Amino acid sequence: MNQVWTPFEEQFIRENAANVTDEVGAAQLSQIVRRTISIHSWRKKRQKMGIRKAQGRGVCAVVTKK
Repeated sequence: MNQVWTPFEEQFIRENAANVTDEVGAAQLSQIVRRTISIHSWRKKRQKMGIRKAQGRGVCAVVTKK
């Protein structure tokens, strides 16, 4: 079932995307909101919000437009 993202969850993604990997971010948000957030749903939401990450395994840096 599709869940609606709350403003709190979106803000959490905005604030933490640059500091944690998608895997860690999804796990942290899952613990906070007490529902399962998969890595793939975290990643898709982040991408829809326009937050791009640098390529590479374990890289947390956010790519900014020039």
